[in-house]
Amino acid sequence: MPTTWNGTTGFYFNRETIVAYAPEASGVYALFNQGIWVYIGEAQNIKERLLQHLTNSHNPDVTRANPQFFAYELVTPVYRMARQNSLIVALSPMCNKKLG
Repeated sequence: MPTTWNGTTGFYFNRETIVAYAPEASGVYALFNQGIWVYIGEAQNIKERLLQHLTNSHNPDVTRANPQFFAYELVTPVYRMARQNSLIVALSPMCNKKLG
């Protein structure tokens, strides 16, 4: 059975919404536009990593894609990378160049 997104629905990808709704917890996150997966990532602190994407993305393709929404799934550190990789394979986000 293919992997599907089991996390939150979308929140607007801006500083105010990230501060209000993103957890300071381990998990995977998705950046997307209406109907298009832009990027799937993993982080020890989801809120901190999303704020980094806003201010200094290390992936210029993500910046060019200008994601409008984010969502997340809480995942323990031990399973986080595997979950990220399974989502990348299943959802084919446009800006993920490689697994892990």
